[in-house]
Amino acid sequence: MERAATFGLETNDKALAAMANGAMGASVEAGSALLFFIDRQRMGRDCISQQLASLLSEWRVEPISEAGELHRHVDWAPSSLLILNTHGESMDSPEVAGEMATLAKLAPAVPILVMSERCDASEVTSAFGLGARGYLPTSLAISEVTAIVRLVAQGGTYVPANILATLFENHRSAPTQFPDETKWPCNFSPRQLQVLERLNEGKQNKVIAYELGMAESTVKVHIRHIMKKLNARNRTQVVLMSRNALQVRSASAAA
Repeated sequence: MERAATFGLETNDKALAAMANGAMGASVEAGSALLFFIDRQRMGRDCISQQLASLLSEWRVEPISEAGELHRHVDWAPSSLLILNTHGESMDSPEVAGEMATLAKLAPAVPILVMSERCDASEVTSAFGLGARGYLPTSLAISEVTAIVRLVAQGGTYVPANILATLFENHRSAPTQFPDETKWPCNFSPRQLQVLERLNEGKQNKVIAYELGMAESTVKVHIRHIMKKLNARNRTQVVLMSRNALQVRSASAAA
């Protein structure tokens, strides 16, 4: 069974059970937030949605068959979430990529969790590249899924523990120099730091562009410069390599 992990931090089954029982402290009022479970297969869609609804009382769980059905929903409450079940389809398939693009268009600020029968580093990397904030292998227990939902709703990001191990192993085998956790942010311009912070929040380029009042093409240029400075190969590695340093920087600023 997959064990839950948030970038660099593994949690055991006991901790996950506590999280599933509300230890994450979700602050939304009952019924105030929406959780859409998107699945083209009706039986799985109905069964999983019912289980999620029974364990996530603070959300209103809505099963739908495709991303296009979200066009009826424009007033998103805080902590709303989307789960896209891709089954055995690759993230690189036109169908899945199209669904992710539609989600980004119709609900640009709503976090997306991808549920999949596949669990390898390339699929996870592709999912995050398409805007996902978490990746849920179908080998997870429903209690783990609900814990991850609460985690992502509070701004967290989830990567399966075995995928984290693979990514870190790739880092060790590559000639990558990890930056000092307390000093490296000073090498970035203020604008690059603003972009980097939003990348760590799982936001897509067009959302970052909107929030910072810049063109999407400018955001892409900043991301390329950030990747070059960190010697990172993709957005997921940027987040992995920068999260701790940003937390140190934030704590120092608040002190």
